[in-house]
Amino acid sequence: MKHVLIVGFLWLTSISQAEKKPVKVQLISEMDGIISGQTFNLGLHIQHEKGWHTYWKNPGDVGLAPTIKWELPKGFEAMPFLWASPEIHKMGIIDVQAYHGEVTHILPIKAPIGLENDSVVTLKGRLSWLMCSKQCIPAFQDVSIKLPVLKQPTFIGKWKEGFVRTKTQQPVVVEGWNITALDKGKIIEMQINPGEDLPKTPAKPWFFCDENHITTQKHPEYKQLGRGLVMRMSKTEWAPAKITQLSGHLNSPKGWDRSGKIKNLRVSIPVGTLN
Repeated sequence: MKHVLIVGFLWLTSISQAEKKPVKVQLISEMDGIISGQTFNLGLHIQHEKGWHTYWKNPGDVGLAPTIKWELPKGFEAMPFLWASPEIHKMGIIDVQAYHGEVTHILPIKAPIGLENDSVVTLKGRLSWLMCSKQCIPAFQDVSIKLPVLKQPTFIGKWKEGFVRTKTQQPVVVEGWNITALDKGKIIEMQINPGEDLPKTPAKPWFFCDENHITTQKHPEYKQLGRGLVMRMSKTEWAPAKITQLSGHLNSPKGWDRSGKIKNLRVSIPVGTLN
């Protein structure tokens, strides 16, 4: 039997292991083995049934990001997630920062020095995630993968495209863009100005804030300023009274470079205040 409760705007429904999960998760590897002393990439591969989604590291005003509690062999070190590029997803009347379809998050792991070639390593952990459609279901799953220690591992063709896509989506700094921000109480005002040899600022970029400082329930106000743009973004009720640093990325489907290939522009800037 399912049990339902309301938390904020979300309907949470528990699900038994015997029931079908509308979101399937799998621990995968980029390569068919690991090298002693080097960092290698595992992946959290997620397949969503139509109408279902999971969340980015900052879901927005509601939601919960996937996490993994590792049980790694001695000497192995888990590095921070490399998240796939998120999107704004409409969940009823709620906007969230999320994923649908098929996605691969990259989980870098650093191997210790001194592993014997041809030995086999087991890496495992406990995954937890929240999957939502018209209702939300918290889920948990034990995952593991065995990989040999090799001198020259090769890419696994089945998963290569997903790893490449996530890598190419990572936010980058494009030389020439000047981005500043002001804290105006309940509003953060971001000004984006391109260099002379760069294209005009995209009309309506979205700022994916690393911290839960900017609300997803009220879309930014945009004002064109020559070739640049001013974005007025509302804070969440959980944001500090004064935000001193802003980090995240600006997303534009049309891209930030002349070729249109760079979709995510890295932002890490101090936030000024009005005197």
